[in-house]
Amino acid sequence: MERKERNSSLELLRIIAIILIFWMHGASSYSNNQLSAWLCIVIETIGNIGVTLFILISGYFSIKLKPEKMLQLEIMLLFYCWTGLAFRFIWGEAQLFEGSQILSYIFPVIGRYSWYFTCYFALAFLSPFLNGMLEKIEKKTFENMLITMIVLFSGVTTFCFFDITQDGGKGIVNMILIYFIGRYIRMYKDDVAYKKTEIFGIYIIITVCCIMLNAGIYIVTGSVQNRFARDNSLFTIAEAVCIFMIFKSVHFKNNFINKLATHVPAVFIMEWTLRGVITHYMFDYLAWRENNWHEIILLAIAVLLFVIGTCVDTIRIKIFGTLEEKLVCILMKMFANIKKIILSKLIYK
Repeated sequence: MERKERNSSLELLRIIAIILIFWMHGASSYSNNQLSAWLCIVIETIGNIGVTLFILISGYFSIKLKPEKMLQLEIMLLFYCWTGLAFRFIWGEAQLFEGSQILSYIFPVIGRYSWYFTCYFALAFLSPFLNGMLEKIEKKTFENMLITMIVLFSGVTTFCFFDITQDGGKGIVNMILIYFIGRYIRMYKDDVAYKKTEIFGIYIIITVCCIMLNAGIYIVTGSVQNRFARDNSLFTIAEAVCIFMIFKSVHFKNNFINKLATHVPAVFIMEWTLRGVITHYMFDYLAWRENNWHEIILLAIAVLLFVIGTCVDTIRIKIFGTLEEKLVCILMKMFANIKKIILSKLIYK
């Protein structure tokens, strides 16, 4: 299947998704009164679709396993994780870390510094087998598999509160499920025309239902849990699919947006370091958290995080881009030589 040209509306969706994630992270970290709690419920319901949108887009375009790209991603992750660890030593925070926390900075992928990138690497290495399987099975079989996975890994969790995967959707099982949904849309629903107003109406209904259910838990328990807005919730998945379908139906090309979107992974991994930089060297936005409208301030911070992160990553590429490319070439040659040696020994035996 030929790879589609990037649609700038989907690249714009990546940018919106990362800002929503940052807003949600900030809002969920603190709620000081009832108004703050209610806003947190709404923001988490709206914002927690961000990662699901990332995976839907990956599934729609399909992941093609390219060792060079994976090495470049790994080098970028190491750069920002090690930089983040250095800042934490400067701020006196790293001294309070346990050994496993330090190791997660040193080995971000296998150390699960970010569950998303750890699972993305796993998904990328599995992608040749997953893509091959989906291209060979019949549509009906694909649909039955999707329904089974949705019921087991999302439906049961949403309504019975039994989390089969025990990860709240922040794991490889839910990521594969969302990836499959993105592939299904691309393979079988790509040419189907949907009315954007109807899809948006469905999104509003689903979002309101989710907010009401989470509000019910808050009223009964007195604590903000947002159980129905987790990554593996049917509500979260349905909301993300609706928004994805709306943006997918809008076609335009904008090189500036496309360029900005390439920095999203780097900005994502920088989030908590940049939050520390803002509070230590710019202004302490957490000091406003007693304000009833603190969550609105956090939206501005989310946008600021993206802007600063994009600037930082642009500078990194300008300074270290060529060096990183040479390092990737050296590593690829080294791996190729190791592979030759192993194969020659196996043949010799």
